[in-house]
Amino acid sequence: MKKRNTVQSIDRAVAIIECFTKEKKELKLTEVSNKLGLNKSTVHGIITTLKHHGFISQDESTQKYRLGIRFIEFGDLVMSSINIRNAALPLINEVCLKIEETVHIAMLDGADVVWIQKQECDKSIKTSTKIGAKAPVYTTADGKIILCHQDKDKINCYIPEEIPKFTSNTITDRPEFIKKLEEMKNKGVAIDNEEFVEGVKCVAAPIFDHNGDVKFSLSVTGPAFRMTEEKIKRLTTIIKQAANELSYRIGYRG
Repeated sequence: MKKRNTVQSIDRAVAIIECFTKEKKELKLTEVSNKLGLNKSTVHGIITTLKHHGFISQDESTQKYRLGIRFIEFGDLVMSSINIRNAALPLINEVCLKIEETVHIAMLDGADVVWIQKQECDKSIKTSTKIGAKAPVYTTADGKIILCHQDKDKINCYIPEEIPKFTSNTITDRPEFIKKLEEMKNKGVAIDNEEFVEGVKCVAAPIFDHNGDVKFSLSVTGPAFRMTEEKIKRLTTIIKQAANELSYRIGYRG
């Protein structure tokens, strides 16, 4: 087995930081020592150093330690450096090769959904959306899977009182539409069964950001004659996995 080229003190510092969780935001020195199986003097030395640099703080009354505000600075720096279009491209290329249909990344923009990245399949007959193109958020699978994760006020604001009938499959009854959104949220996927454009089917999954919010989606679009029930069932699993992976890459840890 290849020997790891790591520094023990840094490994221990990382281990100490990882002791702090949502359930255990504050810890005593003894708790950290016992959890890691290290003697208290070793742990105290590392924590004192982390405290000096602002990565650990201490409640003077309880003597308990917690993560320091320095992490906020680095957290903001990391999140601002993540470009979802670049992060998504290798993933959607991989998905496109697996399912041989066009794959899109979309984002919420006001009351619209806009497509920001894509990978087209090599089929002679294919569906595609121009990067930068927009559509009302309630009209597409991409928009619906984003919409169903918004709060009720936004949902009510974005859905018109009278939903236009784009095709014979369009759901125009508002209460039924809202009920369908709840089902999509529970299933973790939205399916557009020729509801917006006749002859086109789409499957979309949500992408969660580091705050657990859904502002992006990953979707697969194809002509209805190829997007059979069997194929949709198979690619649903694939795009949900890809959307989960992309969520992880942009900071989601839910």
